[in-house]
Parts: sequence; structure tokens; C-alpha cells
Amino acid sequence: MVDPAQRVPRYVEIADELRSRIDGGAFDADGKLPSEREMGEEFGVARGTIRDALQVLRAEDRIESRRGAGNFLRSFERVNRDVVARLSRSQWGAGRSIWDRDTGPRHQESVDIEKVSPPKRIAGVLGVYGQEVWRRQRVHQVAKRTVQQSTSWYPADLAEGTAITEPNTGPGGVYARLDEIGHGPARYREEVMVRLPLPEEVATLGITLTTPVILVARTAFDDDDRPVEVNEMVLDADSFRLIYTFPS
Repeated sequence: MVDPAQRVPRYVEIADELRSRIDGGAFDADGKLPSEREMGEEFGVARGTIRDALQVLRAEDRIESRRGAGNFLRSFERVNRDVVARLSRSQWGAGRSIWDRDTGPRHQESVDIEKVSPPKRIAGVLGVYGQEVWRRQRVHQVAKRTVQQSTSWYPADLAEGTAITEPNTGPGGVYARLDEIGHGPARYREEVMVRLPLPEEVATLGITLTTPVILVARTAFDDDDRPVEVNEMVLDADSFRLIYTFPS
């Protein structure tokens, strides 16, 4: 007699079957899996059990969910984000975008720039209470897939009269422009957390409500330890692999 405690959960059995079909090329024609309803009827289980099985396959990077379209074989190659190397002076100081380190020419972005009164938390970090700052809002795409949205704030006395206030910040980007006026980043502080997305993030990133997002808040400091940038980023967790390489 089989001990019920040792019985394989039904969703695991379904995940195993779907994995075998994927490996056998069953969905190669258009890459689309049957709907949750169709699979529920086929396997004789509730949709919640099907969702659990699909979550196993998502965790293995075998499938991806597209909002309003269903589940598909995963075709997007994760962005390898070398967190330390991409921010190094050897990268932006040589006139290269920090995104070049991650993606090369696959990266595109849309930019909105405005001089605004910052939120209290940003004013506190930058030490600019009662002052306006320059804000750069970006939506980033890699291979035509939206992977990240970000908002950066800069003290107005540093950004005024530089390409930081322009859509194209030039070779090396914002950090190179800050360096030209004597305020290049000397160190960074990043805070990272993970949560489920807000509705507006779902809409912007084109993800589902159950797809985690990675929140990264980065502050850049110059040689005098003055905060010269605050950058708040929301990353689609399904699109990135974070890599940390540093000396012992």
C-alpha cells in the first residue's frame, strides 16, 4: 500500500507530463500551450492545480506567461546584469553605456525628462529640500521586450546646462557628464527588494500580476560623498539574471 504522505502531488505529475511534451516538441509549431481550461479538462483537475504545474515550468525557465495571451515556450534570453562591472568607471569612463555591458545593441529606451519638485524621500537623500530637481523617466526594452522602468533624479545645480537634461546624454551617459563637471560617481549604494507588481507596472512591463518584480534603489556619490543621483528601478524578474563579481 502506498503511503499517502509519499504520493507525488498531482500538479507535479502534470508538470512532468508537460515537460515531456515540451522536450518532445509538442508545442514547437507556435510555441503556445493549451489554455488552463483546456488542460484542466484534459487532466481532470481544477485550474488551480494547472496553475501550480505551470508555475513549476516557469521556475525552470521553460515557459513564460504573456498578459492576456496565455502561456508560451520561453524564447527570451535573460539579461545577464553584472551589477558591479556595469557601473565601473572603466565602463562609462570609456564612453560606453552601462547597458552595453548587459545587452549590447539589443537595448532601446524611451525617455521623458522634466524639472520637478521631488518626492520627500528623494529630496532627503539628495539634500535638496525646497528645491527642484531634474527627473529622467525611462522605459527599457531588450530585443523589443519591455524589461525595466526607471526614474532618476539629479540636483538642478549639477544637471543644468548639461546633456543630463537632454534625451541623448552622449558617450558614457549621465555618469560621464557628471564626471565632466567634477562630480563623477566615486561609490554607489544599492538597495534591492522583491515584490509583486503594481497595476501600473503590469501595464508598462506587459507582465502578469503574479510575476515578481525586482526593485533597485541606487544612490551615486561623488568624491566628496555628495549624493549626485538617485535611481529607482523596477525590473521584470523573469527578464534578468543578476551577477555579482567582486574581489574578496
